[in-house]
Amino acid sequence: MRLSVLIAVAGLLASLGIAQESSATIRKPTNIPAEPLDLALKTRADERDFQIVYVYDELKSFRTEGAVGRFTSEEALKVLLKGTGLTFRYLDEKTVTIVPLSSGAGSDSVPASGVASRAEDAAGGGGAQLEEIVVTAQKKTERLQDVPIPVTVLKTDTLADTGKVLLQDYFSSIPGLSVMPGELGQQQLTIRGIASGQGNPSVSVLIDDIPYFGSWVYTNPELVPDIDPGDLTRVEVLRGPQGTLYGASSMGGLIKYVTVDPSTDGYNGRVTLGTSNVYNGAEPGFNVRGAVNLPLSNDLALRISAFRRQDPGYIDNPVSNTQGVNETQADGVKASALWRPAEQLSLKLNAIYQNIKQNGSSELNPGPSLADLQQNFPPGIGASNNRVQAYTANLNYKVGAITLTSNTGYIDNRHADTLDWGYYSPNTAYLTTKLTTKFSQEVRLSIPLMQRLEWLVGGFYTHEHLKEPQSYVALDPTTGRVVAEQLNYQASDTSEEYAAFTDVTYHVSERFDIQIGGRESHDRETVGTTLITGPLTNAYYGSPPPYSTPIEQGGGNAFTYLLTPRFKLSPDFMVYARLASGYSAGGPNQTLPGVPSKYGPDKAVNYEVGAKGDFLDHALSVDASLYYIKWSSIQLGISSPPPTLAYYTANAGDAKSDGAELSIEARPLRGLTISAWFDYDDAVLTQPFPPSAIYTHGVTGERLPFSSRYSANFSFNEEFPLWGSMTGFVAGMVNYEGNRLGPFISTPERQYFPAYTKADLNAGVKYDSWATNLYVNNVADTRALLNGGIGTLVPSHFLYITPRTIGLNVVKTF
Repeated sequence: MRLSVLIAVAGLLASLGIAQESSATIRKPTNIPAEPLDLALKTRADERDFQIVYVYDELKSFRTEGAVGRFTSEEALKVLLKGTGLTFRYLDEKTVTIVPLSSGAGSDSVPASGVASRAEDAAGGGGAQLEEIVVTAQKKTERLQDVPIPVTVLKTDTLADTGKVLLQDYFSSIPGLSVMPGELGQQQLTIRGIASGQGNPSVSVLIDDIPYFGSWVYTNPELVPDIDPGDLTRVEVLRGPQGTLYGASSMGGLIKYVTVDPSTDGYNGRVTLGTSNVYNGAEPGFNVRGAVNLPLSNDLALRISAFRRQDPGYIDNPVSNTQGVNETQADGVKASALWRPAEQLSLKLNAIYQNIKQNGSSELNPGPSLADLQQNFPPGIGASNNRVQAYTANLNYKVGAITLTSNTGYIDNRHADTLDWGYYSPNTAYLTTKLTTKFSQEVRLSIPLMQRLEWLVGGFYTHEHLKEPQSYVALDPTTGRVVAEQLNYQASDTSEEYAAFTDVTYHVSERFDIQIGGRESHDRETVGTTLITGPLTNAYYGSPPPYSTPIEQGGGNAFTYLLTPRFKLSPDFMVYARLASGYSAGGPNQTLPGVPSKYGPDKAVNYEVGAKGDFLDHALSVDASLYYIKWSSIQLGISSPPPTLAYYTANAGDAKSDGAELSIEARPLRGLTISAWFDYDDAVLTQPFPPSAIYTHGVTGERLPFSSRYSANFSFNEEFPLWGSMTGFVAGMVNYEGNRLGPFISTPERQYFPAYTKADLNAGVKYDSWATNLYVNNVADTRALLNGGIGTLVPSHFLYITPRTIGLNVVKTF
């Protein structure tokens, strides 16, 4: 009902018949990819009801870098011709001809704003300017500076070349993001402090617009993929609730991995060879990466990439006389095909396979007989294996001015690990295997209504399924061999989401527009029968094996919305306000006396004002925002009253997160880029947890888990000529992460994680198609505590950041 009202509003706006300005002076959304120039000119002419006269044979060898943004007809044409040595001349009011710059026709052409002026400078004139960045944060291609959402974009080639291949290696370079690696290979993600340490996730992860697991706590949402950055084009991190466009579990924000597209431009490739050494490492590590782009025809291209790396182990076990127990091997392959049989139709297919195997735990269990970077676990404890397969299909079909987009994905994750259980029972281990699959389908239409109205409408479906065999086993303390199984669990759970969404942007004037959107979602979760066997079944469950639990079902509806007015003071400076909401799905509880059958979704509403702008002829970029997030109906662990005393999940307690974010990037001199950001976030409870929450203690004003009040980042990158065509570069980064607290537990005492500062440096040389990169991560060899201790499965275990790592990569492109 609520969604239908929003759709009706779009129809009403379309029927108003607002008087139109001259089409030549109106800026309209333009999204023309890099492609042959003649195709781009035809697309531009069709969209603008404009005629372009040129000789095909004279232009067939030219290509354009494309045009993305909002432009008038003249501005769009100027951007498309950038760097080609061509310009245009008017023949009449709606007809132009393409001519060489040498013809002197440039006086009739109008210089484009934003992208064009910036790109022209990069081609050779003017002063130092910042690089234009394009994102798809709002399910359409836009300039980063035009998106009324706080978005951080990471350059993935830099990550790979400096050895930052895991999310925990580079999360501290993103404002407001925290990553807490866990004991069983999981990672808890937090953006802007929205996390309770219980219930469903608050940060979504996507690969090429395909959501990864999981939206529900029983489908292992903390198995966040560490996608190798070697064949990614960028990583986008959106801060604040994104429920309207992205659905469940994006209350804090989301992370988008965007893969590289194949290209029909020509054959090209990249090969990387590298080695690394970590402080206290048992042996050097290595990495090999390769990618090749294969144009098979004018409309079909294939891209294949592969990698293999070994991350050196740096933790020793003096009891078993083993060094580097946490050595890791990773390998993967990605194949993608792009088929564009017509200007209006494109299909991108992706297949990703990745496997990460860790020989032992990275945890430390401090003791009187252990020194720095030492542990004392039975052999094999902490070993894990995580295999990811992801298959995606992205279809775009344009019919007139309407664009149909279909995103289909299937993800298969198989994760196995071993946890030391000796804290609870000597010489025992917890073994678990998680077999998770997820299918998702999104279909949406982008429909321009009149000159001033953009309408997006779509539907979404996803289905997740988990099989999770677990067991508690007795170990031989000398060899780590399993000698007996004590308990065995066989569990199977599913989760589904159905949703319809719409988003309307109305351009009131050239400078002012309003975006309104809504999403109606229905979630359904099922906890399948858990079959329990083993000799300790009777002791723990009061019944001889086999013992089983009943099937439980739950779920419900949720409505999310957004309202974003935006005002452009100039083509490169805007201010905006944002009202947006998000939610996490509810779920079922066990059927017991005094226990509700299910719990509902929790919800977050974000009130935000922000500003983005380029200044000093694009040499300075500023992104600032102030926000207040109200989080209600937090999902908590509750106990029913005596005599049942059953544990279940319920909605109780409220919280808020308010703060400020400021990011600055400057290029004061040609070749020198300086960036810095500062983040303040006060995320606390505003309503105490009820007395029945005996497993979760929390009082008003208590800080939410894993978030720091203060964090900051400073980085620089300078490129300089050496001799001939050889150039050098030097770069550095310093991150500050404030102190944090661990998850809520049953007592006021929580784990304290001290603040830390981490510095990275790298330098190298580029010569023609060759490049070398020497890097030092964690220069001061800081021991920063990331997770563990009170509130975790085994409170005597701790996880720290990787010690100082020195590496060298050599890159060859062709």
